Amino acid sequence: MGSDNGSRRRSNADRLRSTFVALAALLVTLVLVSSFLGTDQQDQLLLRTFDPSDTTGLPAECAESGVLSKFNQVQGFSHDRALVIACHRVWCNGYGHCEPCSGIGDRTRFALSLATDALERGVPIEIDAPQPGLLLRSDAVYWSWYDRVQLFGVKLSDVLHWRDYDVSSRNVNRDEWGMSMKRTYVHMTPSKKKAKKPYHLRTYDPCLFHAFFRPDSELQRDIDANMNQMATAKKRIGIHLRVGDAVAFDIDNQDVRAVSGSGGLEKAVRTMLDCADDLAKKMNSDDEDEEQEPITYFFATDSAEAKALAVRIIDDRRGGEVSAEISTTKINPASYLEGISGDREAWLEAYILSKMNGLVMNKTPSKDNGYKGTAGGESTFAKLATTMGNMPDDHVMKCELR
Repeated sequence: MGSDNGSRRRSNADRLRSTFVALAALLVTLVLVSSFLGTDQQDQLLLRTFDPSDTTGLPAECAESGVLSKFNQVQGFSHDRALVIACHRVWCNGYGHCEPCSGIGDRTRFALSLATDALERGVPIEIDAPQPGLLLRSDAVYWSWYDRVQLFGVKLSDVLHWRDYDVSSRNVNRDEWGMSMKRTYVHMTPSKKKAKKPYHLRTYDPCLFHAFFRPDSELQRDIDANMNQMATAKKRIGIHLRVGDAVAFDIDNQDVRAVSGSGGLEKAVRTMLDCADDLAKKMNSDDEDEEQEPITYFFATDSAEAKALAVRIIDDRRGGEVSAEISTTKINPASYLEGISGDREAWLEAYILSKMNGLVMNKTPSKDNGYKGTAGGESTFAKLATTMGNMPDDHVMKCELR
């Protein structure tokens, strides 16, 4: 009898072990399948870093800036009390953990506003947000244990798509930052209206952007290739036409800043080119040029149709008062909602625009003129480019579409 009981116990133990082994094998299989099928391969490239001591590519005016010196000092403090600025919009499809962000213009101005607040309080900053195409300063990257654990070269966090904090309320309480030896987590795009304490945006130093971010080698290669196409121009003027999500991407958010069809979009493109002519003449006058120098307009937009129109229209204007060539990227514009590839392409055009001598951007129509969207006065993407390039105000023109 005792022998039978012992045999049954061993048999049960063997079954439990077999079940455990089978479950473990199944888990490993699911992890591997999800890592290859559910994880964008670019996830592995989203948190590449640069050494803070490497000043390659840092604008000359930033090398000795006070904000960079302050940033270096604060980042040396204990990161146990750091402010973590978080967003995971790359994980929004099917994983159940989604903190939606806006496009790169909005989320960058919020992130650097939050960073400005943190620096004033002497609180180190970490970013837990994928930035395709960019390198992030190595001492400003948020890491957790599940980022360090890898299975066949795939990070556990990329497989599970999970974080150990919740910033979905989008509340910001700056009084709590750095008050204890634990990290504080905030959403990269905090609420300006609906939170208990609405967040008020700060003006940030342009050098703070370059202190945090650099183009990766692939993005830098594409920037250089596009700039080389404009190498013969003595002046380069950027044009950024934002037609709005509803027009460009058929997103139902009433964001219509230029009307498509019935000649509306062509009229908007022609108006932007006219404004670029006005800025070119002003810049030539300011430089007291005796003769007109070769000018190239770099045209960036969220509309493939508008880009094609600009190339066609510039040929129709040959022999006009301002003779300009036009350059564009080969990018087919995509909404930031469509994934990380669109982000990388947006950064490409932002960097190119930032390297122009001047920039024309269109104003968002007023409510009185029928605009029903939520956008502010001008595109935050275009304003980010002017900040990245530290452009003088008199080299920036805000164009009103007629």
